[in-house]
Formats: sequence, structure tokens, C-alpha cells
Amino acid sequence: MGIDPELLERFRADLSALWLDYDEPEAKLGIALSGGPDSLALLLLATAALPGRVEAATVDHGLRAESAAEAAHCASICAQLGVPHKTLPVQ
Repeated sequence: MGIDPELLERFRADLSALWLDYDEPEAKLGIALSGGPDSLALLLLATAALPGRVEAATVDHGLRAESAAEAAHCASICAQLGVPHKTLPVQ
């Protein structure tokens, strides 16, 4: 199941209006990835709209015992999508 081409074009148009470096081929879009449905949907949409230009980061805040596993899950999803990912631990 793919993403609707009209949705991709709308996303690209909206993003180009907000992102000054949109037309620079080397510019990357950073996604803050929590692993929740909103950030995952954004990651999937951005990856489809801007192949090779998306990077993601997850904050492992350590506030819950599950936070490290959630960050690892985010890293796994990014690996499957070919998106560079960084986990940022809070000390």
C-alpha cells in the first residue's frame, strides 16, 4: 500500500513554503521520532516525499523503564526504511 501521490505533492508544496533549503539537494529534513503514531506517520510521509533526504532522532529520556526499548524500536524502523537515526540519551 503506497501513499496517495496527491498527498505527497501537497506535502512537498507545503514543506517547500516553510523550508528555506528545500531546493538544496544536500539539505536534510530532521524528524523527531517518538515512536507514536503521529511521528511515525510523518516519518513515512517524509521518507516517501523526500527519498534520501530524511534523518531521524529519538530522545531516550529515561523517565520510564520502557524508554530505551522504545528508542531501539524507532532505530529499527528507521533501519528498515534506510533512514539515518540517532538516539539521544538524557543524562
